[in-house]
Amino acid sequence: MPPEEFNLRLREFGGENRYGQNNFVVWWSQYGHGEGSFISGGSWSVDEAAFTGYRRLLRGSNEPCWCLGQFHEAIEYGSPESYYVANYDEATGLQLLGEYPYSGRYELMFSLRWHEMVNGKLEFHTMPLSNRVFDLVMPLIIKAKEISAEKRMIAHIEARRRAEDEKTAEVERHLRDKALPFTGAVSYARQGIRSTVIDKKMADLQRSWTQVANSAKNFRLGLQTR
Repeated sequence: MPPEEFNLRLREFGGENRYGQNNFVVWWSQYGHGEGSFISGGSWSVDEAAFTGYRRLLRGSNEPCWCLGQFHEAIEYGSPESYYVANYDEATGLQLLGEYPYSGRYELMFSLRWHEMVNGKLEFHTMPLSNRVFDLVMPLIIKAKEISAEKRMIAHIEARRRAEDEKTAEVERHLRDKALPFTGAVSYARQGIRSTVIDKKMADLQRSWTQVANSAKNFRLGLQTR
């Protein structure tokens, strides 16, 4: 379990979700419960035994290190219908990412580790949950909060657009049923919400993480794991 004081700082700067939970959490990458894992459907080979069904997979890389995760509201995943269509595995008829996250869920942001080449060998180091590391990741938390807020805003706009399109389709069906004539072609197609701004901010967040990893390297933060 992460130190309680680290969780308290995450709550202080990252805030809480509607369920009174931290918006940002940390977990051990090799821990396969709670936020550290997710359910996936498909065909598997476990201990040389093949089966088709659902199983828990690690969100992290299974490397010995801490993971920083962020909570995402259900609306950020779109509608349940679109979610199930997008994650449907035709080979098995199962859902690749499990059930729709009706109550939201945590997603991995970054694995808190850095690496370097030493005498031609790649060495990995895990970052400790210290005040110094928190100071490094705090700017990432602020940026991630901004991105998540924009995602939710766009998701709400998209939800309203879908509702309007459904109303339009209902009117069209009603008119067709009444056999009222249309004069000329009428298009009700709408362009999707562009997310180029969010894409740029995500790229900036990734660059910021690279800077954090380099800072950890410069200060020699962390323990060698392999």
